[in-house]
Amino acid sequence: MGLLKPTCVVMVVLSWGSVAIAGSCLPPAPPWMPTDADDVQAYADLLKRDAEAYFADVENYFRCQDQKRREVFVQAREFSEAYARLLELEAE
Repeated sequence: MGLLKPTCVVMVVLSWGSVAIAGSCLPPAPPWMPTDADDVQAYADLLKRDAEAYFADVENYFRCQDQKRREVFVQAREFSEAYARLLELEAE
């Protein structure tokens, strides 16, 4: 019975981490680029806008990955501390 409460805490921490992973960042899909020179010339403005938007999305993706990495690092540290407390209680 003494182990039940710390085990519940650990399970809550683990489930919270799973939610964070489920909300992870998705990489952007590269836009279509024509291979035909006439198409490139005909759609140059649109292709340029698509490319600029793609590169902006890539930058946002990397920022999101950096943020998620920081969040998971904090979660892992908090979980490690909770687990250490659980081990201490178990040793008593």
